[in-house]
Amino acid sequence: MSEGRPGPAGAGGRLAERYLRAVAGQDWESVERYLAPSVVRDGPFGDDVAGLEDYMGFLRRTMPSLSGYRMDIDRVTEMGDGRVLVELRETVEMDAARVVTHECLVFAVDGGRVSRVSIYIRRAPVRPAGVP
Repeated sequence: MSEGRPGPAGAGGRLAERYLRAVAGQDWESVERYLAPSVVRDGPFGDDVAGLEDYMGFLRRTMPSLSGYRMDIDRVTEMGDGRVLVELRETVEMDAARVVTHECLVFAVDGGRVSRVSIYIRRAPVRPAGVP
């Protein structure tokens, strides 16, 4: 979904959406194609990763481990300075319950590739009863 800006989606917004859909679908060849060699991921828990090889390794380990994973993109907003903001929801299954996390990702786009992804959690997920 490309909302949050007038007119058709710009190149940066389309790139961010393609990247996110590729991550959600675990299409690693496409993910790698969308990222700059010096990509930096600023994780929400200080789990930062730098460089394409390390970031791809992180994604390849993390995404398959998320049971019942689903990503819903709510809004894409281009800032006009090479930055793109994406509001989304990620859903995973935890102890047979669905846990939804609301996030905002800030993408830096340089030379037609994502050079930085900064992830901010908008609201902590509500955990199922009995889960610490």
